[in-house]
Amino acid sequence: MTAIITVFERSPDGGKGLARDTRVRWALDEVGQPYEVRLDSFKAMKEPAHLALQPFGQIPAYEEGDLRLFGTGSIVFHIAETPSGPVAGRCKCPGARHHLDIRRAQHGGAANP
Repeated sequence: MTAIITVFERSPDGGKGLARDTRVRWALDEVGQPYEVRLDSFKAMKEPAHLALQPFGQIPAYEEGDLRLFGTGSIVFHIAETPSGPVAGRCKCPGARHHLDIRRAQHGGAANP
């Protein structure tokens, strides 16, 4: 199933890779999982349709079938733990989640995995 990520229509950093969706795109690219990109304006992100996906009106938002996720950390964890794409069964080694939690804490908490 193809994932959909919702991102800024116009990135405030001018495309320099500082927006949170860059981490999600990178993770998807690394595992070879296909995805589509939905571009939303800042105004649209405060509308009910987007708030249903991302209750804080931010990016990224992630959809895959019936699954809806928000928050870069939770999305990247999902990508790492979900068997799909050419590297099915990835991140199954013992302690992988614990290692990722430690790395996330070392880099500033949940917002910066």
